[in-house]
Amino acid sequence: MVQELRYALRALRRNPLFTLVAVLTVALGVGANTAMFSLVYGVLLRPLAYPNASRIVQLNTSFVQQRRTIPRLTGPDVVDIRADASTLAQVSFYNGGELGVQLADGAEFVGTYLVTPNFLSVFGVSPAFGRDLTIDDAQRGAIVSLPFAQRHFGSGAQALGQRLRMEGVAYDIVGITPAGFGFPRGAHVWLAVSPQPSSMERTAYNYRAVALLGPDHSIDTANAQLATIAARLQTEYPVANRNKAFVAALLQEQLVGPVRTTLYFLMGAVSVVLLIACANVANLLLARATTRQRELAVRAAIGASRAALARHMIAESGLLAVAGGTLGLLLAIAGVRTLALTTAQQFGLPRLEDVDVNGSVLTFATAASLITCVLFGVSPAWQAAQVDVNVTLKQAGRGLFGSSGRLRHALVVVQVALSFALAIGAGLLVRSFLSLSAVDLGFRSDSMLVVKAHEPARTLDDYLRAGRMFESAVERLTLVNGITSAAAAMGVPTGQYGSNGGYAVDGQDFRGRLGPLAQAKFTLAGPGYFRTMGVRLSSGRDFTAGDRYDRQPVAIISESLARQSFPGHDPIGHTILCGLDSSPKWMTIVGIVADTRQDSPASSLGPTLYMPLLQHPYHGNELHVLLRTNVPPASLTDEVSGAMRSLSPQVAMTFTTLDTMVSDSIATPRMRTMLASLFAGLALLLAMTGMYGVMSYIALERVPEFAVRMALGATSGHVLALVLGRAGQMAALGIVGGVALALSATRIVESMLFGVTVSDATTYAAVLLAAIPLIVLAAAIPAWRATRVEPVTVLRNS
Repeated sequence: MVQELRYALRALRRNPLFTLVAVLTVALGVGANTAMFSLVYGVLLRPLAYPNASRIVQLNTSFVQQRRTIPRLTGPDVVDIRADASTLAQVSFYNGGELGVQLADGAEFVGTYLVTPNFLSVFGVSPAFGRDLTIDDAQRGAIVSLPFAQRHFGSGAQALGQRLRMEGVAYDIVGITPAGFGFPRGAHVWLAVSPQPSSMERTAYNYRAVALLGPDHSIDTANAQLATIAARLQTEYPVANRNKAFVAALLQEQLVGPVRTTLYFLMGAVSVVLLIACANVANLLLARATTRQRELAVRAAIGASRAALARHMIAESGLLAVAGGTLGLLLAIAGVRTLALTTAQQFGLPRLEDVDVNGSVLTFATAASLITCVLFGVSPAWQAAQVDVNVTLKQAGRGLFGSSGRLRHALVVVQVALSFALAIGAGLLVRSFLSLSAVDLGFRSDSMLVVKAHEPARTLDDYLRAGRMFESAVERLTLVNGITSAAAAMGVPTGQYGSNGGYAVDGQDFRGRLGPLAQAKFTLAGPGYFRTMGVRLSSGRDFTAGDRYDRQPVAIISESLARQSFPGHDPIGHTILCGLDSSPKWMTIVGIVADTRQDSPASSLGPTLYMPLLQHPYHGNELHVLLRTNVPPASLTDEVSGAMRSLSPQVAMTFTTLDTMVSDSIATPRMRTMLASLFAGLALLLAMTGMYGVMSYIALERVPEFAVRMALGATSGHVLALVLGRAGQMAALGIVGGVALALSATRIVESMLFGVTVSDATTYAAVLLAAIPLIVLAAAIPAWRATRVEPVTVLRNS
């Protein structure tokens, strides 16, 4: 075998163009697959880097009748589960997000979570500096991440004993987490709260919870026990816990669930690229074996066995696979960094810090190279082993093996079919994303600077003061050159804040004893919000500066809510009540506005209830200030920041644009579309290369035939038609096969589409019109060369 490898290496060096094309083809296939696998492995498959990773679960609430699950629990449900679930060794709840934190050197937004003292214990993590939280630390102790400590205090050790404030409460830093720990994602500050939830309302889903499975219990036994607890609570609380169940999910599954389908779909797409690359190289090897029939026949005539001939072809395949795989791995290393950086900035995938080229990725690259060697090496090896010495030597090596020609044609058909099916899938995703990007949002996102701001507050007076500060800020910012209008809101579309829940109208029983309450999104808005956002006021009036805390509560509803609760009636003047506040009051409806898509462009135009910011002060100290501009929004950040800090030095701020927020809300569809289109383009390129290679060999083989035809009077056009006719047959079979494959994979793609069906004729036609010219071009070049032969010269040398 060593001798065969040396001989194969010399043979490949004698044909550098063939070797280069084959190695690059393998490298593209292996490199793309390795890069994509590194992403899939790091995000989906790699175990979480916690000592207790395999036993950590997230607790969810499932609404059985609605077939809907949310990753939150009510305070009483947390208490009941903690008391009765013996399968769970520990339960910890938390809530929070990116909140404003005040430090000695200023205020900033940072991932901040209120956690029970046993939070780190659930993960099996101990502080790198200092100590863990205890029950005595509730409302007074904090743990921060090592990067946060280094950024603000110089080091982990120097951060111990330092103080930070959140919502007017001072917390002493008692511990520093080890480098790399950051749960929930983006968390840097963990503030201790009492194990007893502050909210004990059974319909307020304010908490997230993680738990540690007991050492002798599985996720199935835990869920069985949670089902028993849920059934008991349904009996004890038939209204609040009606049709409600609890579900434990392994934390890793919970984190990656939203992107699992997308990543596996993309892995499948790039695997198709690898198959096409293998078919391409197999075609090249078969064609090369055809031109080497005489060489193989001579080797057989002087004693080489069929096994030796096959071994020689396998040696060449192995060298190509190793060279292509090595180059592919180098491409993957560069691609992984680019892919991780791109997905981090644009797509927001979880666990990107775990994506790298490690032992598992190297193993995959090696396996992919070996598999490609087998896939493209078997056919040429088998063909070489079937060489007929007498026939081949008599023919002086001219002509193709019949079975080889048929196999190569079949491989081209397969390449065209796979690439066409992949192109259709990518085309559907492109059409879907274009529909998503062009959908009517119900508001204008252009030229809008968004300031996320937090003013600390603890008492009612603090919250009222914060509301007045933001009111003054809006008034001052409207005077800034370049700002045409301004408003403040909590619950901006695609933003972090907002709420939702049930509501009642005109004295209806709010507790829902007579049936489930109608549901709506809740948004708090200041005067000028609808004008600034470009939301149409259908009837009634906007909020004004007179809608204050001590005035008659009012509300504005969306058109969907009006149709849902007041069909055929004018809602203005009617009353409405929701559970946003701990002491809800009936509000008089004073206006109706157009529907908006609150969560993302993909969300429906659902019912929304708008309430004045100043009438709900406990939710009005952390909000968005919206600034409509006639200049580039980013050019105003310094001036806006200075104006707001002049009103309150404690205010924490971050800046973005509404266009960016909307774009971020459709990050996953964008990632699917971009990578699927990239893979489809690569597949079509490889399919074109395959068509070109086969048609080149077909044309070369038939040159004597063409010379005879032209000597007897055939024109160049007739010869061209003969070659293109064969290419057309292969392309037609491939396109039919590609359509069949695309239609059979509809279930995979269907859930990813928006505004387009899996059988969208426009997409199929567009892909067909785009692909056919490329395939024709790939076949036309060798066909044109065949028409340039000189019949006399060819016949003299035949």
